[in-house]
Amino acid sequence: MRPLLVAVLMLSAMLAAQDVTAQRGTSKSHAIYMTAVEFKGSTTTDQLAAPPIDPAKMSHGYAYKGPGEADPSAPQRWEVASYQFSPAFVTVQQGDSIMLSVFIANGDHHEVRLTDPDDEPIITKAAWDRGREYTAFFEARKLGKYLLTCGTHAPSMTATILVLPR
Repeated sequence: MRPLLVAVLMLSAMLAAQDVTAQRGTSKSHAIYMTAVEFKGSTTTDQLAAPPIDPAKMSHGYAYKGPGEADPSAPQRWEVASYQFSPAFVTVQQGDSIMLSVFIANGDHHEVRLTDPDDEPIITKAAWDRGREYTAFFEARKLGKYLLTCGTHAPSMTATILVLPR
């Protein structure tokens, strides 16, 4: 089996096991910890040709430094990067109290917002900067997807808090 599929199946089993032990009808409090991270990769044109399309033109969440730009002393070197909230997907149950804490490890500046399933703001547009932790408290009242998005690096930098029925 593919490693990603195995990881998803294991996570599903763990979440199901937690749900079995929870008392029905009792709301819970959850502390969700996320980190804003940057994934980077680099190589040289003698190993792999640079991409034909600049990835930064496909999404604000992608970065690209072409040959000669990535490292002027190594003109064949090129780099790509992408930003992500990790974890990018969490489930809770309707009525649960949520404490969402996000640490910004990479990216100097992020314009973020958190919206409920009806696109109503939980966190209106806020500036979050590297090396700082930001915390928000809310109740998961509505079923569906609560979306944490970074307007600076969208659409690749989005996290989903999925609210399921109790």
